[in-house]
Amino acid sequence: MEHAKVKTSYPLGATLRRMLQNAARQNPKLFLYCGIYTVTAAVYPFFAVLLPKVILGELEKGTGARPEAVLQIGAGFFLLAGLFGFIRTFLKHWPYSKLSLLRLDYVRLSSVKVMEMAYPHCEDAAFNEKYDKAFIATQSNNNGVEGIYHKLYEMPAVVLTVLALSVFIGSLSLPVLLGLFLNLAAVVWISRKSHNFRYERKEEEAKLRRKVGYYNQVSGDFTYGKDIRMYRMKQRILENTSGEIIKYRNLNRLLAGKEYRLGFVGLTTALISDVLIYGTLIWHTMRGMSIADFSMYLTAALTLSAYLKQMAEQFSFVVNEGQYVHEMYRFLDLDMGEKGGNHPAIEKDTLEVVFDDVSFRYPGSETYIFRHLNLTIHKGERLAIVGINGAGKTTLVKLMMGLFDVTEGEIRINGIPLREFDKKALYSMFSAVFQDVNTMAFTVRENVAGCLEGIDDKRVADVLEQAGLTRAVEALPKKTEQMMLKVIEEDGALLSGGQNQKLAIARALYKDANMVVMDEPTAALDPLAEAEIYENFSSLVKGKTAVYISHRLASTRFCDHIALFDKSGLKEYGTHEELMALRGSYYEMFTVQGKYYTQAGTNSGAGEEKRPENQRPEGQEKKEQGRQKQESREAETEETCHE
Repeated sequence: MEHAKVKTSYPLGATLRRMLQNAARQNPKLFLYCGIYTVTAAVYPFFAVLLPKVILGELEKGTGARPEAVLQIGAGFFLLAGLFGFIRTFLKHWPYSKLSLLRLDYVRLSSVKVMEMAYPHCEDAAFNEKYDKAFIATQSNNNGVEGIYHKLYEMPAVVLTVLALSVFIGSLSLPVLLGLFLNLAAVVWISRKSHNFRYERKEEEAKLRRKVGYYNQVSGDFTYGKDIRMYRMKQRILENTSGEIIKYRNLNRLLAGKEYRLGFVGLTTALISDVLIYGTLIWHTMRGMSIADFSMYLTAALTLSAYLKQMAEQFSFVVNEGQYVHEMYRFLDLDMGEKGGNHPAIEKDTLEVVFDDVSFRYPGSETYIFRHLNLTIHKGERLAIVGINGAGKTTLVKLMMGLFDVTEGEIRINGIPLREFDKKALYSMFSAVFQDVNTMAFTVRENVAGCLEGIDDKRVADVLEQAGLTRAVEALPKKTEQMMLKVIEEDGALLSGGQNQKLAIARALYKDANMVVMDEPTAALDPLAEAEIYENFSSLVKGKTAVYISHRLASTRFCDHIALFDKSGLKEYGTHEELMALRGSYYEMFTVQGKYYTQAGTNSGAGEEKRPENQRPEGQEKKEQGRQKQESREAETEETCHE
C-alpha cells in the first residue's frame, strides 16, 4: 500500500523548552528535587564498580589479608550504597503525582480546545484522524507529555554517570569506548527509523482503530440490542469487525516486521562492542593487569554499556514522543475559529436576524443548501420554519447561531455582521432546543442550569413547571438533586424521550437568552403534552424573537409567520391564513396532516381529528378494507385448493 510522505522532523528544542517552562511555572520545586536526585543517582553505580576492586585488592595480600578489614569494607560500602539507593529510589518516585498533574493540565487544555473550537470541526468525520497524534500526547502516564517529563527528570543522572564512566574507560582503551558508542548510535538510529515508519502510518492506524472501536461499541451497547435481534444484524457486525481486525493485524505485522529486521543492526553492533570489551581486558590481563583491576574495569565497562543503552532509550523516547507533544502544541496553538470577532453580546434586547443574499454549502461538499437566500426575522417575531426533510431547516438555525459560517453573503444580528461577534458572546444570545437531546451525567438542577455553581433553585423549579416536568422530577428519590444517567452513579435516573425533551426546554428557559430557537422540540412528546407546549408557547418565549422548526404543521398556528423551505430554498412565506389561501405546498402539507391532527383548541384534544359519530377513522377504515381483502383472498385460495 502506497503512503504519502509524512514530515517527521520537528523543533525538538523548542518543544522541550516549552515543556520545561510549563513545569517551572506550575511546580518549580521539581527542579530542586531533580538536582538532588541527579547527584545521588549518579554516585550510586560507582559503589558496584569500586567494591570488587577494594575487596579483591585486600584478598590479593594473601596471608596478610585481614578478614575484619574485608567485613568493614563490605559493611561500609553496603551502608553507603543503601543510603544513596534509598534517596535515589525515593526521589525517583516522588514526582510521579506532580508530573501526572502536569499531563492532566494539558488534558484540560485540549478538552477546552475541543469544546470551544468552531462547530464545523465537530461534524468533520476525519477530525479524529487529523488530530489523533495530538491526543496521543496525553493518553497515559507512560507516553507523550508525562513520559517525557519522567525521562527529563531521570536523564541528567544517566548523562552524568555516562560521562564519568566514559572518562574512566577511555583512559584504559579508546577502542572499547568507541565500540560502546557505536552501539549507542545504532540503538538511537534503529529507534528513530522504527518510529518514523510507524508515525507515517499513524492516520491509517487511527482510522482502523476507530472502525474496530465502533463495531465493539455497537456489539456491546444494549441500546442496539433490539435492532440487532429484529433485523439479524449480528452476522454483518461480526463480519465487519473481523475484516477490520484483520486489516489492523496486518498493519501491526508490517510494523513489527520492520522493527524485527532493524534489530539485526543493533545485534551486530552489540556483538562488536562485547568483543572489544572482553578482548581488550583479556589482553591487558595477559600483560600484567591485576584481577582486582580487571574486575573493576569489566564492571565499569558493563555498567557503562547498560547506562549507554538506557541513555539511548531515553533519548530516543524523548525524540519520538516529543513529536506527539509537538503535535499537541500545534493543535493548542491552532486557530480553529473558537474566538470569532470581538463584538460583545447584545444585552437587554431581543434580536433581529437578517439573511442577506446568503449562499451556503457544507465544508468539503459541492452541493449548495441555500443559494441567494434573503430572509428577515423581525424583533419579537415568532417564525415557524417548515418543509420537507433535507430542505435545510436545521442548517438555517446553525447559520443563524454562528455554528457554521456562510459561504457567500452575510448574516446580520441587530444590524451587526454575525462574523464580528465573539463566539462565546454569540452563543450566549440564543436559548436553543435541538433535535437530538443530550442529557449530561449531572444532577437534574445542574442539567437545567447548565452549570455547577450559582444555581437559582427557585428559577429551576419555575422552568421545570413551565416545561411540564415537575411531576416527573418530584417522583425521583432525590428530586432535583437526582443524578442523571447511570454512567457516574449506579442509581442515576433515566428519563423517557419525551421527558428528556422537556428537560431540554427547561434548560433553554432557564438560560433566558435574547432569542429562542426550537428545532423539533416536541418530536418525542405525546399529542397532549405537545398541545400544552403549543398553548404555553407565547408565555415561554416572553415576547422574544423565536424560531420554531417542526414537521407538525399544527404547531404553526401560534406563530406570526411561516417560512416553508424545499430543496430549492425558501419557497413560501406568510401567515397561516395567507399560505392556506395561496393553495401551494404549505396548503397541501397542512391538508394531508389535517387528516391526523386537529387544529389547536378542539375539544377532542391534540392529535385527534373531529369527525361525525357514524364515521370511522380513516386508519380503521383502511384496516377494515384490508381485512376484507385478506378474507377474500383466503376464500379464493381455499376454493382453488378444493378444485
